[in-house]
Amino acid sequence: MDNVVIGQFAMGIYGVLLIAGGMMGYVKLRSRVSLFAGAITGGMCVGATWLSLEQPSDGFTIGSLVAFLLSGVFINRFVKTRKLMPAGIVLVLSLIVGILLMILRQDLTKMLAE
Repeated sequence: MDNVVIGQFAMGIYGVLLIAGGMMGYVKLRSRVSLFAGAITGGMCVGATWLSLEQPSDGFTIGSLVAFLLSGVFINRFVKTRKLMPAGIVLVLSLIVGILLMILRQDLTKMLAE
């Protein structure tokens, strides 16, 4: 179950970073879209972390879906802008978190099937 804690920690930190990134986008550029997108996606990840305390498989599924959704959004932005900050960093971070959560979810499913 140590892997579950690693996934919960990664997803929680990821959610907080998304919220902070949205706030930074608002402060620097007055971008309400960044603020709302960061709050919604970060809030979903924090909520998925909370859910994973009782139902790890469901929480990891929601967290990975959010991460892969953001990967799609930010790969498009990175291709258009070629800027490492924020598009490249959020893209890489989202891919890492999404893949990690899916691997952990698959491990949980295997453990429950045994």
